[in-house]
Amino acid sequence: MLDFQAGNESAFDELVLAHQGMAFAVLRRVIGPNATIEDLAQEAFIRVYRARESYVPKGKFSTWFYRILFNLGLNEIRRNKRKPLYSMPKNDEGVEVEHVDHAAEAPSQGTHDADWSDLVGAALAKIPENQRCALVLQHYEGLDLTQIAEVLSISTKATKSLLHRARESMRHILAPQRDAEND
Repeated sequence: MLDFQAGNESAFDELVLAHQGMAFAVLRRVIGPNATIEDLAQEAFIRVYRARESYVPKGKFSTWFYRILFNLGLNEIRRNKRKPLYSMPKNDEGVEVEHVDHAAEAPSQGTHDADWSDLVGAALAKIPENQRCALVLQHYEGLDLTQIAEVLSISTKATKSLLHRARESMRHILAPQRDAEND
């Protein structure tokens, strides 16, 4: 970013190439599978471009960029009025029902992992936005408490508490599936 700020136009292209995969992944985890992910990623890079003159390196570029991505993602969630990212199929009366594939004999481990991945994604969509962001940063992006605190603009102690609440929320949401699997 400093090279770009100094006038090296190709440095911006390098920034985009280096961070576009991360941008798509973060946005997908924050807002779920959504057609607006490409638009939001593009908007994030437009904001980076526009910040060329005003950018002040207070930490790592990636931390600053995560903040842009999360702000865009959270704004998108709010714009969509928190509609669920995933929903269960509904019967004729409009009541959600669990889909059971009776044709499958014994699911393979790969199928089992994919099912849990879908369940975790759905559970992640149900927890509060700040908890979701903290979990995504820690478990998917590999940031430590200090880095997460910086991205979310909260203290390290608050980050630790937020992550604990997020894990408890996930545990509560996923408990019925885990219990059913253990039966």
